[in-house]
Amino acid sequence: MTSLVTKHIVSSTGERQKLLVDGCSGVPLFYPNLYITSQIRGSAKSVATIQSFITSMKVLYSWSAEYSVDIEGRWKRAEWLKIWEVDSLRDFCSLALRQALARKGKVVNIKQGRPVASNVNSPTKYVRMTFIADYLRWLAEVLNKEPGKGRRIEIDEMCKSIKSHRPKKKGRSDASREDKGLDPGLLQEVMEVSKPGHERNPYHGYSLQVRNAAIMALLHFLGIRRGELLNLRVDDIDFIANELRVIRRADSSVDSRIYQPLVKTEERILPISNRLAEILSEYVTELRSVFPRARKHPYFFVTHKPGPYQGEPLSNSGFGKLMSAMQGVAEEFSLVHAHAFRHSWNYRFSKALDEAGDAHSPEREEKMRSYLMGWKETSGTAATYNRRHIKEKAKEAILMYQRGIGRSGVASDE
Repeated sequence: MTSLVTKHIVSSTGERQKLLVDGCSGVPLFYPNLYITSQIRGSAKSVATIQSFITSMKVLYSWSAEYSVDIEGRWKRAEWLKIWEVDSLRDFCSLALRQALARKGKVVNIKQGRPVASNVNSPTKYVRMTFIADYLRWLAEVLNKEPGKGRRIEIDEMCKSIKSHRPKKKGRSDASREDKGLDPGLLQEVMEVSKPGHERNPYHGYSLQVRNAAIMALLHFLGIRRGELLNLRVDDIDFIANELRVIRRADSSVDSRIYQPLVKTEERILPISNRLAEILSEYVTELRSVFPRARKHPYFFVTHKPGPYQGEPLSNSGFGKLMSAMQGVAEEFSLVHAHAFRHSWNYRFSKALDEAGDAHSPEREEKMRSYLMGWKETSGTAATYNRRHIKEKAKEAILMYQRGIGRSGVASDE
């Protein structure tokens, strides 16, 4: 086994599947794919989770090839990983995937090993080692039918040993999350540059500029996610009622994209302004319709680039390219990405609620925000995205408090 690759399968019903296969023979690896089917897909995990598992397996089997560790053969003999092997596996999990797959040469003495420089961040390494530990436990139980109590204890100890070598799992830092939104001045400049015909517009061709202006407008006005935007269909927009529906469509049979964009959480109906409706209407009626392939599927945004995919639904990579082009307009534009619009939307929404006075209670505000963003009311995510605004309000409050102390004639902090 010299290389491992991911094979993507889209069935006639639209179901997406990923398999780990031998890159030379094209034969799927039996046990990793059995684990995918029975343990990951069987528990209704996402395609992204399967890809994360496959990446972990590429690291595991690359490590076993480099150090000549016959995992399946040893498991049948109940010969588990030694402590120095766990140490070596831990170090190997620090490698970027390309580097791990590229390490070739003679088999290395596992106790001596090779120097390893950490190339992946701690969360990635944590996920890899978790998947590997859980897979090796499962594999040990599969290959040892009805293991006795003593053997189960040995398997548990090995799994615990691997997991104990994971980097410490730190909570997601909230210190800078409120600052991930775009500065209001920068946001205004981005929207200005994205207008069709602007001299700094990075996109060439009027139809492409109109499409990308519509994309920027949706991100700006609604704060929707990238997957929700790419999942949008023509019939999801009611131009009479000025409403846009965000609908979940996992494993859609009419979506030709291998990496199908998905709605992450809750479905919802969002009102749209007359101006936003005009922008979207111009694109779908005057420009999208000129591509023959666009008439064969319902997805709103399509590929404009000449070639075999022209008129097909816009892909994740295509969306990434348009964002990269905008980031290249100026140095300060490097901060522009889809999720930054989402943070900015929440900041502006908080400002709008402030201007409304006491019309809404805090509980009602959180419910409204959760609905509009597609979060479950009990998730607590609304508070996270509102942190930037809360921070500003806290600063205003303490300054007001300090000014009050000053007016009272108190000259010290006592």
